[in-house]
Amino acid sequence: MRILLAQNMFWHRTHGGATKSNRIMLEELAARGHECRVVAPLTGELGRTTVDELCRDLMPESVSRHEVVVRTGGVLAHLALEPSGLAGLARRVAEEFAPDWTLVPSDDPGLLMLGVAHRATPGRVVYLAHTLQQLPFGPRAFYPSEQGTRLVARSAGVVAVSRTAQEYLRAWGGIDATVIRPHVYGPGPHPRHHGEHVTMINPCGYKGLPIFLALADALPDTPFLAVPTWGTTAAELVELARRPNIELAPPTDDMDEIWARAEVVVVPSLWDETFGYTAVEPMLRGIPVLAADTEGLREAKLGVPHLLPVRRIERYSAVGGRPEPVIPEQDPGPWLQALTALLTDPARHTELAERSRVAAAAFVDSLDPGRLESYLAGLEPVAPQEPPPVSRLPTDPRRLAALAHLLTKERLP
Repeated sequence: MRILLAQNMFWHRTHGGATKSNRIMLEELAARGHECRVVAPLTGELGRTTVDELCRDLMPESVSRHEVVVRTGGVLAHLALEPSGLAGLARRVAEEFAPDWTLVPSDDPGLLMLGVAHRATPGRVVYLAHTLQQLPFGPRAFYPSEQGTRLVARSAGVVAVSRTAQEYLRAWGGIDATVIRPHVYGPGPHPRHHGEHVTMINPCGYKGLPIFLALADALPDTPFLAVPTWGTTAAELVELARRPNIELAPPTDDMDEIWARAEVVVVPSLWDETFGYTAVEPMLRGIPVLAADTEGLREAKLGVPHLLPVRRIERYSAVGGRPEPVIPEQDPGPWLQALTALLTDPARHTELAERSRVAAAAFVDSLDPGRLESYLAGLEPVAPQEPPPVSRLPTDPRRLAALAHLLTKERLP
């Protein structure tokens, strides 16, 4: 099969769950003998990373005024140098490549790539539902859109990465989706870790930073480790740096560098997670995880304690083109109680670590790395419909950049 991934998210140096799982799924398809291409923005904030910086990691096959083409992981990547050129690049690559299937992730502000895919490869679009807030319908949608809902519904197939996403699609969009859980965990055996730090990935308002800060303040003699990624703002970095017991670590593709330092991982997310890769990954290595008691994290915790209460984000304010959470006041008490028990009772820590490892190993063993391949092989194109109207996105490059980086912006320390 010829498979094109058309995404409004970055391809190289990405650490968010959606971007990472897209890359792994496409590389797995390439390893199975399929011809795979991707169209995406260059990397980092649009316009921030230069071709010279990219060349330090990869050897481009070609460079022009509008794109750089690289091959990595068996996938040929066409990376747009300017946000205003992303849609045109996707159309051109689709026309030249003539894919059997075009995969479009939900993290697509303005439904830019979904509209392009339906016009360029009618009847052969598969929608990947990663992030509930980026779906165009339902109570969690940042950008509700009847037109967007119709675009999703006319896809030949819709893939949900969790049962939580599948149920949301059915309840709020009337859309049936197939659950395909990305195998993002790497080949085993996975090492056991028992570090010294209370660790949080992507500390930011969306993910429950106030709870993490409250825990660090309550336990000043306990070392904490924070790994800022796409969500962490400059102001939040300042708050983290003010705590002498919080160490900042840069994100890395080799997460075992992080997990090796973790004694307990906290995932106090205040928004609706589609799933919790950062819960399963440490559990797989025998690290206890404290997680918010929300649907996607309940699914990811696999029946292992502890799920703890949070007050979810109910509304957002627009700041610079990005929805900023209005964070309700939180009660860190249950979190502090659970964390203290694990830090002070070695037997309890060991018991929970083993339960976590057994449950996560069984879950990962149940995943089929070839599931997306078999799904696409059995899928039938749908009859093309009238082309969707051209996107009404603004043409100003700065506004396009702001839309493109929503929720997927790599903001590294």
